[in-house]
Amino acid sequence: MDISPETILSFFCLTLASLAMIPSSKSGGDDDDELVGRCARGDQEAFNQLVIKYQKKVFNVAYRFVGDQEEANDLAQEIFTAAYQNLNKFRGDSKFSTWLFQIATNRGKNRFKYLKRRGFFVNRSSQNQDEDGEGYQKVVPDLTTNPENILSSRQIQKVVQDAIEELEPDHKEIVILRDIEGFSYEEIARMLDLPEGTTKSRLHRARMVIKEKLKKVLS
Repeated sequence: MDISPETILSFFCLTLASLAMIPSSKSGGDDDDELVGRCARGDQEAFNQLVIKYQKKVFNVAYRFVGDQEEANDLAQEIFTAAYQNLNKFRGDSKFSTWLFQIATNRGKNRFKYLKRRGFFVNRSSQNQDEDGEGYQKVVPDLTTNPENILSSRQIQKVVQDAIEELEPDHKEIVILRDIEGFSYEEIARMLDLPEGTTKSRLHRARMVIKEKLKKVLS
């Protein structure tokens, strides 16, 4: 059975969240206001509870920006530190989670640009290739299998992660927030301070870029 890149992309857009390194479920913010209020009054334990609540999702966003566990750990710590230091700037105009992930995407973009300037991704790609003992094309999965099985394989996860890593930062953040973390267009527009229409158009362009990269690898 011949599976086209378009079919792969279709499943990719529907199920990308299941490919995250750490599974991420949408956390409710019902008790965030109380915890934030306690933080404002100097309650360190309240902030610790917010960290526990959002640490997996923040790490997941960080990892998708930098593609490396150690860098993602450092970035996640930086994000929570920035949130704590700037908590007095949170006015409650949006949900705490929206504000937190606005910080996460801004810090993620900055760290990505910094690492890219230093050649981190080129060096890491070469190192991974040497360790695997095989070239990039060798990660192509068997396309005679079911598309769902393709998407659940470690091979296609690497292809997808590599495609996300190569996106421009403005496209990368949209894919991470929408297709991986499952935020609504309205939430993303607020996080990124963009019109909702611009958010949708950027996501469309990002998906098309990923589609072209998948075509090259999977054809």
